[in-house]
Order: sequence, then C-alpha cells, then structure tokens
Amino acid sequence: MLSLLRGAYPYLEVDAERDGACAQPTSLVTKARAACRDTRPAVRAGRGGTGSIERYNDLVVGAYTWVPDDDHPGAAAAELAEVPIHWLGDWPLWVDVEWGRRPDTALHRLYGTVTFFDPDTGHVGFSPTGGHPAIAVPGHRIVALSGDRRRRGPGEVPAHEPVGEL
Repeated sequence: MLSLLRGAYPYLEVDAERDGACAQPTSLVTKARAACRDTRPAVRAGRGGTGSIERYNDLVVGAYTWVPDDDHPGAAAAELAEVPIHWLGDWPLWVDVEWGRRPDTALHRLYGTVTFFDPDTGHVGFSPTGGHPAIAVPGHRIVALSGDRRRRGPGEVPAHEPVGEL
C-alpha cells in the first residue's frame, strides 16, 4: 500500500512517524544541509537583508535558502519564526526532504506553499502543488526551503522531483 501511495507522492507522513518523538537528522540530512549552507549566497549587504520582510522577499524569489539547525532549536528556527509565514501561501516554494523509512531514505524536492512553521518543534506545514493533501514535515527531515528562481508562477513548478536530478 505504501509503495502505491508513494508512486503518487514520494513523501508520506508515515515516513517520519516511525522516527520517534526525539528523532534527530540523519547523516544524509546533515551532509545535505552543510552543502546548502556552503553554496547559498550570503545575505545581501546594503539592503539590510536580515529583517523579516527582506528575508521573506529573498526567500520567495530564491535569492535566499533557509537551512534548519542541526540541533533544534537554534538561530535558523528563530530566523524563520520572524518571517511573515501567512504571506508564504501566495508563492510556490520548494522544500528538500528526506523520505522513506530509515535507514533506507533518499532526498526529494517538493513544491508547494508553506502554511505554517512551528519554531518549537521545527515542523513546517506544506501544501503541495498538484492537489496532494497538505502535510506537516518535521524539522529533522527538512534539508532546505526556498523559492525557485526560474519557475515562480502557478503551473510552472512540478509537484516534486528527485534532488539528484536538479
């Protein structure tokens, strides 16, 4: 049954349910996060760049990539908590997630809109494109979150794609 559901959409909430309440990111996630941190552009100087509205603007256009803390909560959780999340529902974003049952997991990019962020747990509410049901992705499964610089309008982004094929 899970393989049938996964054929329609790769990330299933049952993936993380078995991780446990105190689950930590796997080495796959922490290595991918480190790579994202190393390659993301620095916050633009001269514009302020660190305020919640500037961070929001950079996030939705793909000029900034949010990467969760490896040890939650931390500076990244506080940073995203300051962004006006209620406005993120207007823009398609992507979230790279670890999917599958541990230890047999892989990374996948999901496209949709962010509906909430819980700074205490690190969970991100996500409404996928393509009519898939809304999900809550736990912070320990999230690699990064951003907008797509090239594809920003409705109908331009897919529902999902493997991270290795980007």
